[in-house]
Amino acid sequence: MDLTRRAGAAVAASAGMPPVLPHNGVLGATSLTPVPRRAPARQLTTAAMAAFSCLAERCPDTCCRDWAVPVDRRDLDRLKGAMVSTPQGRERLVRLVVIGNRAHGSETAARLHLDESGGCPMLEADQSCGVHATLGEEALTTACSIFPRTALGTPSGVEVGGSLGCPEVARLTLLAPEPPLLAPADRPMLPRPYLGKVISTDEEDAYARHFLDVRQTLLDCFRLPLPLGTRLAVAADFAARVGAFFHAGTSELEGARRPFAERRLRAERAATMVASLHDELEGDLKALAFPPDAATGVMSTIAGFLLERRRLPHSPRFAAVVAQAFPGAVEPAADQAAVWWASYSSRRALLQGRAGQASDAVFANYAQHFILRNPYTDAPSLLDHLHRLATHLAAVRLLAVLHPQLADRLAAGADAAADATTVERVAVDVVQIFTKAIAHHPEYLKAALDQTGPATFGRLILLAKFV
Repeated sequence: MDLTRRAGAAVAASAGMPPVLPHNGVLGATSLTPVPRRAPARQLTTAAMAAFSCLAERCPDTCCRDWAVPVDRRDLDRLKGAMVSTPQGRERLVRLVVIGNRAHGSETAARLHLDESGGCPMLEADQSCGVHATLGEEALTTACSIFPRTALGTPSGVEVGGSLGCPEVARLTLLAPEPPLLAPADRPMLPRPYLGKVISTDEEDAYARHFLDVRQTLLDCFRLPLPLGTRLAVAADFAARVGAFFHAGTSELEGARRPFAERRLRAERAATMVASLHDELEGDLKALAFPPDAATGVMSTIAGFLLERRRLPHSPRFAAVVAQAFPGAVEPAADQAAVWWASYSSRRALLQGRAGQASDAVFANYAQHFILRNPYTDAPSLLDHLHRLATHLAAVRLLAVLHPQLADRLAAGADAAADATTVERVAVDVVQIFTKAIAHHPEYLKAALDQTGPATFGRLILLAKFV
């Protein structure tokens, strides 16, 4: 398998990302626009979410800060009904809600207002929620009530996951000793009936019809006992092999061709888990030359993805973690990208030698969480889906490796326990900050990803080499 040849076009095309300036004046607008529905009774969840309990005032980065929450008509009526009965409630309602903001779509009747510090005006001095404390959970908007939980309707039931923008969910998910496996919940996991997204059950939708099986193959790729980059390469190889006939709007799995195409899909899924393929891909990835222009091109793209986010309102924590990784940088100039690449690649190599297993375990959990929370049916193809994942993965890996706490630890003498602990602590913080600033900012995320070029096998291999 010649990865050099297959990745060649991406090497030639690799370049920095031009400025991305989507129109959005809201601080970290969340994508959690609630879509209340009657959820089926069967709920599945992960061990991390089963163990989750809100830290409330002990949270190091409360969800009531640094992003705006859209309010639909039902939520607005709920808030009004609960708060207008007393003068204090009416005064709080005026400070809490901005009526008539249409920036988030026609479903939005209002949004929760943020004060000058980026916090919800209902936060008490101890960082607890004033609405919840005085009026109870039933007065909250659906987004406030549900978060950090997410709910995906699939053919097997409602999958209750969580946002890594929550520090406690990030800690429980990323540091779990086992990968995020779905299992039947032993208790109701949602405070109210809710579905954020539903996988199509239309028999005519072949792309969604095989959702559970295909998603499982992607998850299995990131559970292989291989370096993280090789796991991504295995998944990319599978996506490339099925791309011609398995994509959104495909007609290859319909009519008389259906049994043949489905047989091929099963065969390609099985072939993806063959050990000899893994060995071949791992050897090819190790042997693949990473020309300096390609390395700096990838670095420029990922750095631009992060640096451009600062042009929009953002939290001090995001500003700090980006400034620590790219001190003094305003935009990713070519000469800076070369310096950043030299620092990143040398430190990453040292990290892999000293705490590679701990690092790969944390970021493999991150990748699997992404696959569970972001259904591939949102993307036009599996390659596009993996390109989104790989861009996220490269960004958080970059921020972690360039983090000063990790630099200080690696500069000290080798200590397996201290190395692993530092990697885990830094990774959790970086992922949580990144998720809150970027993954929950859908307009920016779409604009930024559109600038990174088409999703191809070659680009994914470059990103696999990068991580």
